[in-house]
Amino acid sequence: MQGVEAWERGCAEGRVKEARSRIATVPIGESLEVVVRDPAAKEDLPSLARLLGHRVMSTQAHDDGRLTVTVERQK
Repeated sequence: MQGVEAWERGCAEGRVKEARSRIATVPIGESLEVVVRDPAAKEDLPSLARLLGHRVMSTQAHDDGRLTVTVERQK
């Protein structure tokens, strides 16, 4: 695998792609807790979860800069 600079990645690549695939595989009615540090992911993850048909159950900011987002699969 070749290295790719972050600015060369599209919005569907890298960590976003990984988060999307993990969120999409949550069984219906179950929840997933995702912890992120990236400022962009902190803003994008709740929207991505809703776009995939999930309900954002909670978001919790931590003193060390992390954000924990808990999502439940609806469909």
